[in-house]
Amino acid sequence: MNIALAIMYLYPDAEPMRDYMVQDNGPEPVLLPGAEEKGRVRYEIKPLEEDEDPVEGVHYRYGIDYNLLVEGEEYDLVERGPYIAAWKLDAPQPTEAELEAAWEAYLVAEANKPPELSEVEQLRTENTALQNRLQDVEVIMAELLSI
Repeated sequence: MNIALAIMYLYPDAEPMRDYMVQDNGPEPVLLPGAEEKGRVRYEIKPLEEDEDPVEGVHYRYGIDYNLLVEGEEYDLVERGPYIAAWKLDAPQPTEAELEAAWEAYLVAEANKPPELSEVEQLRTENTALQNRLQDVEVIMAELLSI
């Protein structure tokens, strides 16, 4: 399912990147139980001033360094897939079932849509219409000249 196209089917006036944002982060690491302490690293944010006690979140933070861990033993890569990262429309955010129904309706609408003409076919159609109009003008001119 293409979430962005399903949303555009539900809300045709909505503008992507302004009213909503669909995101896919690709595979993301998920820690297995017990691996958090092994990969835990302290990152310095701001150096301490004189006589100042360190405060977590101000002077340092803890993070996970996945280079210290082994994939498959301490963490797995999990594909989350596309998701709605931001929703700024006044309408409530559609559920997964609503998106799936909109996607199916979009596919049906696209299948029933008449084929678009190529540029050459469009030019041929325009040329034929112009030739018909020219013949009509020639007939009118012939009638006017015969009067």
